[in-house]
Amino acid sequence: MKTLVFSVLFATSTTVFAQNGEIRTVSDSTQSITRQTQQLREVAVTGTVPKTKMRDDAMVTRVVGSAIANAGSAEDALTRIPGLVNINGKLSVVGKGTPIYYINGRKVHDLSELQRLSSHDIKEVEVISNPGARYDAQTNAVVRIITLRRQGEGLGLTFETQDRYGMAYGDNRHSSDLNMSYRINALEMFGGINYSDKYLNRYQTDVRQESFGKNNYVQDGSTRLGRRDRDIRFNVGADWQLSDKHSMGISIERIVNLLNTSDNLMVEDVKRNNEVIDHLNAPTHTDADGVNTWLGNAYYYGKAGKLSIEGNVDIYHTDYTKTATTHEEAQTEPRTVNAETSASNHLTATKWIATYPLGMGKITAGTEMTFVRRNNTYNIDETSIRNDRSHVREDTYAIFTEYTTIIPMAGMLTMGLRYEHVNLGYDNYLDDCHDLNRRYDNLFPSISFGTQIGGTQAMLSYTVKTQRPHYSALRSNIEYNNRFTLSTGDPRLKHEMSHEVTLGVRHSWLAAQVNYTRKDNGIYDWTSPYGDEGTTMITWVNLDKPIRSLGAFINVSPTIKRWSTNYTIGIQKQWLTFDLDDPREPAGKRKVEYNKPMFIFNANNTLTFPTHGMSEHGPWQVELNSEFLSGFHWGKAEIRNCYWNLTIALQKSWFRQDALTLRLAFGDIFRTAYHNVRLDLGNYILAQSHIFGQERSEYDPHHIRLTLRYKFNTSKKKYRGTGAGKDMKERMKI
Repeated sequence: MKTLVFSVLFATSTTVFAQNGEIRTVSDSTQSITRQTQQLREVAVTGTVPKTKMRDDAMVTRVVGSAIANAGSAEDALTRIPGLVNINGKLSVVGKGTPIYYINGRKVHDLSELQRLSSHDIKEVEVISNPGARYDAQTNAVVRIITLRRQGEGLGLTFETQDRYGMAYGDNRHSSDLNMSYRINALEMFGGINYSDKYLNRYQTDVRQESFGKNNYVQDGSTRLGRRDRDIRFNVGADWQLSDKHSMGISIERIVNLLNTSDNLMVEDVKRNNEVIDHLNAPTHTDADGVNTWLGNAYYYGKAGKLSIEGNVDIYHTDYTKTATTHEEAQTEPRTVNAETSASNHLTATKWIATYPLGMGKITAGTEMTFVRRNNTYNIDETSIRNDRSHVREDTYAIFTEYTTIIPMAGMLTMGLRYEHVNLGYDNYLDDCHDLNRRYDNLFPSISFGTQIGGTQAMLSYTVKTQRPHYSALRSNIEYNNRFTLSTGDPRLKHEMSHEVTLGVRHSWLAAQVNYTRKDNGIYDWTSPYGDEGTTMITWVNLDKPIRSLGAFINVSPTIKRWSTNYTIGIQKQWLTFDLDDPREPAGKRKVEYNKPMFIFNANNTLTFPTHGMSEHGPWQVELNSEFLSGFHWGKAEIRNCYWNLTIALQKSWFRQDALTLRLAFGDIFRTAYHNVRLDLGNYILAQSHIFGQERSEYDPHHIRLTLRYKFNTSKKKYRGTGAGKDMKERMKI
């Protein structure tokens, strides 16, 4: 089933045009315009450490010199940034969902990099909750991380090793990283290697499925999962600073999967009209072979007079072959089923952006093009299900422009427009009746207005966004899970379209946000009876009704001496009602409502203590963090219980510039960080217990994690490549 992850913290992406609370009249002189533009770009919010300011389109939090710098990894630090939160193991921006990440302008494709980057190396974090026209229309939020610039030349290295022990389900993990850089004059070369080993022992969840048709069927049992993942990552690159105004670089990343196996055991009783007709014991062993990924990026950044230009070219390739063998022990008909899936994905993308001052503001224009090719093969020896060979081709051409200007005595206005042309083709080589060719032409406008009255800053924005289906959801073949459960996709899926209105207000360390979203053609997995013998089919559909949601959040983040806080309280409510098929009803229909609101309360607390009064030797740090969610409805799912994750961490650093750091964390102390889920789809009902973050392979929040990190003469990469086609890469993943 689709994993549910939610955004629960405030993030403001406003831009402020005044300084020190004073709104000044803009004269016609160039000097005045320049001064006001600088004020527009960076205004500090006083009264809190770390300092938060609004610059251009982002809310910027300074990390260096604050308690956040000692948080551990970048992922640990981001949970303490106003506007970001870690819920169920996933970082989100309030009301916007999962963001796109950049480190020094380079797109982050592997989120484990946030675990490998130390918080000590972060200078500041920029949170953009309303990305403008320059970003892909699928981008709901952006987080940009800027690291510290280390002085000096020569060799620098960082080594980190981390062990995590899962105490509830045996989700054990080990990783080791070695990163090196060498800088001389204007040239910097860098490279690294990462080894990761993940072992899941005994994750188990109870599942009950009910389907209603000519006969009523109940499947009542459990699933147990064990898996082993082992991979190694290499990266190498170079950056050349031609001058103060020109730089270029190249980076190559290679991921080799050394081992990827899983064992899933399903045990269940099958009832027909309340009578047991079968007992199923079905172990499935899966091997993924040849999972290899290549990613290359080249960039150029330069200025010519007042004109600035940024360009990126990306090449991305991944392929894999997955085999699954299921031995079904059943009372009716024992059997063995073998299936093999292979896929190959290739992406070429390019993006160019130009910016030039115009009038009392600046204008930005650019283009982005992505070209995707995907081949998929599915073979199965179960004669009732056909094999599949398909090819997907998707070409996207986008042009965009954005204009930002100061309105004297009022505020800052930003207007943007993005046009995307998409050609999508789907060819089924074994059944051409499923072939499909589509063309999309869409405009995505955005507009925002920011102002300041005294020390209070506010921003109102409107954006139009889209989400395209994952390529695996576009398949037409039927895949075999077990004799009672099949799955497929739908190449006719439409794109989601969302209209979002956001109002954000900030005063010193107090912030509030209200957001409203209307989503049309929502893409969700859907399960329904398949035939009259108790089999169910999982597929993907576009909802025929819009989903409307409203969220309101308050965030406070003051620092009191050595105590740093970040508290958020909020509510998120959606409106969604279905009239669904249900043969048990006299009219054959039943109304199902998904309108229960979600209440949120998150509290992050950090206490720092000096060592014998000598803070330069590295402080002790103690953290107590809590995440709470009430039961609620989200999409077509009901979360039936309250979620609470209480985590404590202890950290100590030694030597100059905290060269050696040891961190110990204990997550989900009381084992209450899980969801019990119920889906009511009319003629199909699913109830499942203890859902964690399976979508991210996070199965055990109740864990102990020990991290050791050493750094020597590290230097900041000056790499400014931002990457292109980022959302397409996400849609290719297995």
